[in-house]
Amino acid sequence: LTKAEKKQQLADLNDGWEIAADPKKKKKKGAKKVAPAQTNNAKDAAASSGEVKISVTVEAKKIGIVIGPKGATMQSVQEATNTKLEVNASKEANDRKPASVTITGKKADAERAKKAIQELCTKGYTTLTQEAGFAENSISVHPQVLSEIVGPGGKNIRAIQEKLGVKITIPSTDWKPNQPQLGKVMPARVGIAGDRDACKKAKEVIQSISRWHHHEVTHPGLIHEEVDVPGEFLHCVIGARGSEIRHIRGNYSCDVYIP
Repeated sequence: LTKAEKKQQLADLNDGWEIAADPKKKKKKGAKKVAPAQTNNAKDAAASSGEVKISVTVEAKKIGIVIGPKGATMQSVQEATNTKLEVNASKEANDRKPASVTITGKKADAERAKKAIQELCTKGYTTLTQEAGFAENSISVHPQVLSEIVGPGGKNIRAIQEKLGVKITIPSTDWKPNQPQLGKVMPARVGIAGDRDACKKAKEVIQSISRWHHHEVTHPGLIHEEVDVPGEFLHCVIGARGSEIRHIRGNYSCDVYIP
């Protein structure tokens, strides 16, 4: 039979109705091929997700501040900035070569992490990881008072920081206590950071140390008395090469300060 005759025979069998082809049955097409250039572009887009690497140089003696106790400080910076920090420092105890910290992350995040590391190196803390209510303050003192604020072996500054929950930053100065200072002595600005009320209290402690050489926070139980001594008799209190003042300190377990 010809095609026309077969078509007519099929129409007769279906009462004159012509059955249309099933629209769901389509010819299978081969998988669409992706041009090599498009594939490479997709890989490049995935690789270049906006991440950068920034290296920050840190003094060997300050790398411990950046890392923090058991890595807590570094972990806090990573979480706050969504970056990854890698420390490259010598494992030799006496090696004083500067260390480096590599920051990996998006550019804006990496810059924030860099600023945090720089603050840790200069201030000993970073505002990035502080809680609400955190404040920064400062107080100007004579450079000769700095050693008293720190105290023997850091005793005084440690007491202020631990008891009041603040961070004290001692600036570097050209003050040399054993050498005569010519001209006007520039005051040193001591940094205070922490809760606002705690900063205010720490400021009072430093002012007391600067004026009276003690405070209840740093020297519990100590008191002071002022004695007016005419200027012409000060040498009597001091004695030959400080012998009298040493005698008073030794016999009465007290300190004597002459302005």
